[in-house]
Formats: sequence, C-alpha cells, structure tokens
Amino acid sequence: MDAGLRFKKHMAEAATRGLTAAMCLRRLRMLSPRTARQLFTATVAPAMDYASAVWSHARNERALSWFNRAQKIGARAITGAFRTVATAVMEAEANIQTVCERHAQAGMRMYINIKTVPKTHPLAALKVSASRRYMSPLKKLALAYEGSGTERMETIEAYAVPPWYNRVPLVREADREAAKIAAKNVNDIVIATSASDRGGLVGMGGIVAQRSPGQTDRIVARYSATLAPRDDQNPYTAELEAIAMALRCMPDGLQCRELTVLSSSQSSLKAIARPQQQSGQTSIRQIYEHIERLRKGNNRVKMIWVPSRDDDLSMSREAKRQAKKATRAGCTPQSLPYQARSTRLRLAVSQLHQQRKLPNM
Repeated sequence: MDAGLRFKKHMAEAATRGLTAAMCLRRLRMLSPRTARQLFTATVAPAMDYASAVWSHARNERALSWFNRAQKIGARAITGAFRTVATAVMEAEANIQTVCERHAQAGMRMYINIKTVPKTHPLAALKVSASRRYMSPLKKLALAYEGSGTERMETIEAYAVPPWYNRVPLVREADREAAKIAAKNVNDIVIATSASDRGGLVGMGGIVAQRSPGQTDRIVARYSATLAPRDDQNPYTAELEAIAMALRCMPDGLQCRELTVLSSSQSSLKAIARPQQQSGQTSIRQIYEHIERLRKGNNRVKMIWVPSRDDDLSMSREAKRQAKKATRAGCTPQSLPYQARSTRLRLAVSQLHQQRKLPNM
C-alpha cells in the first residue's frame, strides 16, 4: 500500500513492464523501421504510460532513467544504432516521443477532458486552491495546466442525442463519380455547406436552393459567418455549425418536403450519422433538435457526401465561396463560441513538439 503517495512502486512497475516489452521487441528480426516503430507505439509506450497522469508529477531524474532504459532499447530496435549513442539522439532518429513528452501529453489530455465534463459532474468544480500543502495528484495536475486557455471549453455529455432518436440517413458513395451522380439527382430543397480555415480564422458558409427536375437551381438564400480563431475551432466544427445554421433557419410551416444536405466533410457527416462523445457535440445536438422539429411536418432530411473541389457541382463551389468570404482579412467573429476539444488537444501536442530539442554536445 502506497500510504505516503510517493508513487515509486507505480513508476518502478511501469518501467519494468516497458523494459520487458522493449526487450521482446529487440528480439524480433528482419523488421523494417516503420514496422518496429508501430510495434513500439502499440506495445512498449502504453506499458510505460499506463496511468501516467496520476504519478508523472512525482517522476524525478532517477525514475526517468528507469524509463529511458526501455526507450533506448526500443529506439535501438527501430534504428539499429550502436549502444553508445545517446538516448535523445536515438529517440530523434527513431522518430518516437520522449517519456516526458508522452507523460505531459497524457496529463494535458486528461485535464482538457476534465474541462469538458457537464456541470453536474463532481470534477466540474475542480479548482486550484490557495493552499499548496497536501495536494492530491489531481490538484497538482490542475496547477500544472492552470491558465492554459480552456475557459470556454465545450461540454461533452454522455450522449449527444437520446437512443430512441432516428439517425439521419447518410449517402456516402465510395466512388467519386457515383457520389457526384447522387448529388445531382436530388430534388426539392438542397443545402450545400462548406468551411474555410485560413489567415488564422475559421469560417463557414452555405447556400440553399430550390431544385426541380429539368430546371436550373433557384437560389433561395446564401449565408456565411466568421466563427472563431483557429485556436478555438476547426473546419470539422465549422461544417457542423454550417449545417446546424441551415436547419435552424428552416421555417416551421414546411410540409412534406425533402431536404438534402450536401457536404464534402466526411468526418462531420459521420459524426452526425453516428453521434457519440466527440467534439462538436453542441452543434450535433442542435442539428437533431431541428431535424425533429422538421419531422413534425412530415419533412425528410438526408445528407450526401460530395467530393471536394469538384467543378461539376456549382452549389458546392458557391458554398465554398461563401465560406471563404468569412475568412477574409479584416473579418472578426461577432461572438466567441465554445472551444473545441480536438483543437485544444492539437495545440497542446504541437506546443510539446516545439519544446523538443537535442541536448548540447
């Protein structure tokens, strides 16, 4: 029993498991560096990083040397370098993350995930107290990442929509030509959406048209909006918001109509078709709320994936043009939306990569 919460036993066991896995990897022969790196990431690193967010704050130089033994053996298995090469050089040549970088990334991921829990969750009230004595590992984690810019983090519930809701049908053809034909054959109300990420801004746009067989599309509305800086949002969440805005603006008086959403973002469409605990849950929930509202008037809503940058689909080109209008120089968001969890994680990982450097020789 670790009564003093020193975590030495935890770190020793994790280092031993990692060393055992690294030695097993070292025994394998005739492996390409790519395959050996994949095996290291799948077997050695998880053995050393299990529950590292709990005990990594207690890691000292001695404990770090335990983990670096497994790192060095794993890096030698990938590169075939000599035993006398420095561990940091081997890690750089093998293109694997250092122990400190992986543990910091796990801690940041855990802290960001805590920030996304609902207000009713016990961890939602986690704050850094003024007292610095007898702090728990969770308090130390919060202290380490305090002020990391997560004040407006999105809330991710246990489920996006209730299980009894009917999921939105998604048409996603594997062949690009078949996808274009499916997009051209739709009628009635057609909505094309797009997102743009340039100049440090993320924006979205779309177009709504009335389509009849044998006639040209009659454009009903165009819309675009600057959402947020790219440090808070990404094209995936912008695409979700573009779809939500189009459905939000549909009047309640629609009766027995067929609405088709055309989008080139496969990730957004898959998230709508199978909503889970992913980023952008707020927009997904709004999409289903408005779909249920439209279904009361016997309206049907479906979504079709279309290839991006296709000159044959004029509505997709116009939607992309509207999205780019929202990211022109001088555009500013009217209000700051939620911060996407996936974006904050990406920024945290990129900052850790920038801090990596080789030791001075």
